[in-house]
Amino acid sequence: MFFEDFDENFNTLIAKSADLTNKPFLHSVVKISGEYEKDNEDIDLTVNILCRDNDGKRLDIYDLELELFRSNSELVLVISKLNISSEPILWSGVKTIWMNSNNGKKCSPPKDSSRLENLATRIKNFIS
Repeated sequence: MFFEDFDENFNTLIAKSADLTNKPFLHSVVKISGEYEKDNEDIDLTVNILCRDNDGKRLDIYDLELELFRSNSELVLVISKLNISSEPILWSGVKTIWMNSNNGKKCSPPKDSSRLENLATRIKNFIS
């Protein structure tokens, strides 16, 4: 990729992607675990995407957990709502699948599914 300070700029790209897909809110990214080796494109990373309103007030109901990893050389993103464990989880790999967060089985998408699917697509486009 094209960054000097890769980690900081990568987090900024994720946050700006969330800003665009979850308007009018602002987002920040906190790395939880893992690494992204830009030289060999190896990725296994978990971050939290934290949400605030325009006045800086935290809106934890919109916080997300994002896992990024490669499976069989394909990039996979798993997005879940950080503070609402009962909401479906998005698995965005070669196919997009919504999973029940309690049993991992395929389920119907939630009402805001397009917002999270758009976020996954934006992030994938930055990495690919």
